[in-house]
Amino acid sequence: MGRQSTYPPPPVAIDLDLPAPIVARPRLARQVPQFTHARDSHAWWVRAVNAIGGSFEPVGKPSADIYWERAQRLNPDAGDPTSDAQAALSALTQSLNQDAALNFIGRIAAWIDCTRMAGTHLRVEQALRETPAIEETPLPKPIFVLGLFRSGTTVLHRLLGEDPENRTLPHWESFDPTPWPEGPERAQRTLSRFLAMARFLSPNIEAIHPMDAHQTDECRGMFTNVFRTPQFNVQYRVGAYLDWLLAQDATIAYRQHRRQLQLVQYHRPYGTRFILKDPTHTFFVDEILEVFPDASFVFIHREPAETLSSICSLHAYARSVFSSDVDAKTIGAELSQSYMTRLLEPAVSAVDRLPAGRVAHVRSPDLSRDPVGTIGEAYRVLGLELTNDARIAMHAYMRTKRANPAPRHIHGTECFGLDTDAIHERFASYCARFELLR
Repeated sequence: MGRQSTYPPPPVAIDLDLPAPIVARPRLARQVPQFTHARDSHAWWVRAVNAIGGSFEPVGKPSADIYWERAQRLNPDAGDPTSDAQAALSALTQSLNQDAALNFIGRIAAWIDCTRMAGTHLRVEQALRETPAIEETPLPKPIFVLGLFRSGTTVLHRLLGEDPENRTLPHWESFDPTPWPEGPERAQRTLSRFLAMARFLSPNIEAIHPMDAHQTDECRGMFTNVFRTPQFNVQYRVGAYLDWLLAQDATIAYRQHRRQLQLVQYHRPYGTRFILKDPTHTFFVDEILEVFPDASFVFIHREPAETLSSICSLHAYARSVFSSDVDAKTIGAELSQSYMTRLLEPAVSAVDRLPAGRVAHVRSPDLSRDPVGTIGEAYRVLGLELTNDARIAMHAYMRTKRANPAPRHIHGTECFGLDTDAIHERFASYCARFELLR
């Protein structure tokens, strides 16, 4: 879709001896059906693998000690993990064992993924330790994209990334920000294999939220590299871990985030602004400002019942890859009372306390109707100039996107046991302020 990776654009990629962005794959003509239960979303061979693997119960049982031991064996010169990362992985693995109801594929996936993230954490610490100048690297002024999952944050982020002045993170760079002797191709190839396997296991997830190694993506990887993000609860049901995490000081995670941004900027400097997106940024505005005091924000808003229904579908399909115990109404009951619904309006209050010019509010319907005009208004509020080159690139992105429409994603509040009118009543003031029900 347009320029697939917003860092760097093709001429810069050539100058930096990095691969130019890849061409978007045409999407398959398919639709994502209403989620009901995990067993209904599994292919026959997935059910067979889990049935056979389930007879080997100890295989792949989550263990922080095993994950760290294997990561250090694969990275023998990298040293030891930080105590903060050790505590977080311990909390995650305890919850994986107690809460997640992992099937055989889930246990193996957690083993592979946690070992990989542990190894990346060790290499990040090694890189920072070996080159102290990295932590003195100035960062481009950050602009954080805020908004609930499924509210339009991805298209907003990728549109902003089309501005040549803006520096974003291609997926591979967040996934593995460490410098490899052979260059970034190793991280790109590794991530491409992971994504191909994910598409194979769950084509519905690819249809709901397509991902590509080179495409602009969110900061999620920089938080999973230290095992501190609510996003683990999308992939797995880890309520105890989430409770533990939300009781922690979130600046621990954001200081690690900043160090990793300095790492990538030191090795691959680009841009005059950093555009950073992760739906969970929405709930940590005060902590972001403590670590990034010059940060600005673009906050997108979408009608909450439709948004919550889509969030439920995303969580349900993601978790059903790794657990056979996922039910639509259980997901609805959990997420309707989750941190996302509890902390949305406090997040709006947090940005309301900022001086004028630090936050631009965007309505999802406006972004759909007039994407570039809506971006232009956000730039005006933030005191930025939307150049002609940026406008041209954004229009080209949207032309390509509209020529390759997303599969139909079917989801409804009632199927998740939710009541649309009750959601509207709960968020009445929020909906009124941003005119989301008109």
